[in-house]
Amino acid sequence: MRAYGRSTTSDGPACEEAMAMRFEVDSDQVEQASAAVAGSVATVRTEVGALMRNLDALQASWQGPAAAAFGGTVGQWRGAQAQVEGALDAIQAALAAAARTYAEAEAAATRMFS
Repeated sequence: MRAYGRSTTSDGPACEEAMAMRFEVDSDQVEQASAAVAGSVATVRTEVGALMRNLDALQASWQGPAAAAFGGTVGQWRGAQAQVEGALDAIQAALAAAARTYAEAEAAATRMFS
């Protein structure tokens, strides 16, 4: 579904041209992008889980100052990865919300003329 929009002002034609905005949105494509991002997030989580299992196994078999330093690095990685996953979740949620909003707006406009 494609949605088109244009905002205008009441300050006359000259201002309308300067302030006019046109947009075109394919809400189905936005919804597909949201699903693709969700799939990518799931893949990232699976791969990170496998990586962390390997790192945890290594840590369990390692002792000493280097192992402690490595543990600190792994902790930093966990924090960074949590931020990445949070950002990806936010992107996916925003895309899903945008797709719903555009589809609902188009449906509402269609109902006005039915």
